Amino acid sequence: MVSIFQRTTVHQRYKAKALALFTILAGLSVSFTTPTYAAVICPTSDACQIGDAVGIIENIIKYLAPAAAIAFLIMTIVAGFQFVTSGGDPKAAASARTTLTYAIIGIVLVIASWLILLVIKSVTGVNVTNVQIPP
Repeated sequence: MVSIFQRTTVHQRYKAKALALFTILAGLSVSFTTPTYAAVICPTSDACQIGDAVGIIENIIKYLAPAAAIAFLIMTIVAGFQFVTSGGDPKAAASARTTLTYAIIGIVLVIASWLILLVIKSVTGVNVTNVQIPP
């Protein structure tokens, strides 16, 4: 039987992993933002700041699927390593099975959300993955 303390530490580890993944994704999206030539495109700094935010959002959307695929690959490798090193311990094997289950659920959610966006695009004709701020 798993005690409450052990359950909370497992959840805290998953929260820490999710926070680390989010931080990495946010850092990558900011680092891949295309430069804006503020002096040429917009003379006021307010419009350029909004344009920078749009560029960041576009990069988050553009790099989200590849980042999810990389995270799925890493989590699958971690789960496989946990299975191999479990040594017949039922608790370790259950932990590896849980890790693999969460990885599969995550990639299914990413694929389902992308398919929903494609259905919205085909039904309405609006490209919902393209971020634009109206003038």
